[in-house]
Amino acid sequence: MSSQVRLRLLPRARCLFDETIKVKVEGLRSRQVVTMRARLTDEKGVVFSSSATYRADGSGEVDLNRDPSLGGTYVGVEPMGLLWSMRPDTMHKRFQKTKSLEPQLVNFSVHEEEGRILAEETNERLLIGDGVSRVPVKEGRISGILFTPPGTAGPFPAILDMSTLRSERRASLLANKGFVVLTISLVEGKFESFDNVRTFHLDHFKEAIDFLKQQSKRWSFSFVQKFVFGKISPNKKATASPAQNPKMGY
Repeated sequence: MSSQVRLRLLPRARCLFDETIKVKVEGLRSRQVVTMRARLTDEKGVVFSSSATYRADGSGEVDLNRDPSLGGTYVGVEPMGLLWSMRPDTMHKRFQKTKSLEPQLVNFSVHEEEGRILAEETNERLLIGDGVSRVPVKEGRISGILFTPPGTAGPFPAILDMSTLRSERRASLLANKGFVVLTISLVEGKFESFDNVRTFHLDHFKEAIDFLKQQSKRWSFSFVQKFVFGKISPNKKATASPAQNPKMGY
């Protein structure tokens, strides 16, 4: 690496998962052409990477908020292009990040045209912010994780997050924004594969909603709204519908 070149992630290298960062390079030669790269490894061990070619200004600086990519996995002025244009090294693999307590590490680096690395920095992207509470829940047929935002002032809107895989990403990000979120699996009682399940009981979800309502008395937040997030395949069947259970109307 070059002692003259510095890669900076602003305002800091540690941030929330959905926060933007500014990427700058200083100490290059005037008008020097370099390659910027980003690389991460997801929870399944799949490597994702991106790259873009930049030309430094007269002062030897590259600013992704200002300067256009001349080629690579994206072109033009794209401040977060190195993140959103990442591609898996293995075809047809999707990025997986499910564990809220473990940050996602992203390596940013700047290279000379022949590939020699000039500088690098690691971006630590957090799913769960300061003050957010994460509590495992096992009550009746409910098995999941309850996320609550910082503070007790409220009222906090409550969300029931349903997923077919064990993922805390969406719930933790919503809690960072001030939502109380209970994330559960569509498979009753546990997180597991949903592939072999053909039916599920809406009473299971009613229990989860009732649990959220009970928490409003315990933790002083108001159950202002009910949102349900989740995807269900066409070949899955429910044993009841919200219309048949007026207490589950949204």
